[in-house]
Amino acid sequence: MLKIIITFSFLIIVFLSCQNENINEPYNYERDTPAWLKVKIDSMSINDKYSGVRVYRYDWNEKHIYHIHDFRSSVVIGDLFDQNGNEITLTDATLPDFVENKKNEILIWEWKNK
Repeated sequence: MLKIIITFSFLIIVFLSCQNENINEPYNYERDTPAWLKVKIDSMSINDKYSGVRVYRYDWNEKHIYHIHDFRSSVVIGDLFDQNGNEITLTDATLPDFVENKKNEILIWEWKNK
């Protein structure tokens, strides 16, 4: 009987650990990109002036932050937006925190030469 209980317990632990691995699904543009950002990306994708632009998503302070960055620009941090599309302005106090504590970088979109 003890052998059955141990085996059953082991199987439950294995099953639960496998379930946890599937929680972090890969980023899906259609499902995971906010509507306001899709509109912005659509407008950038048809305009050559956005050549070199990339859009990233980070987790920062337990929120998704969207970063639109032009690598040709001399600006270190490009435009930052919250989940609702509100622009975030970093201060001397928040900039180091953002740089040090942002995590889970995901490239959402980048300009592709046509």
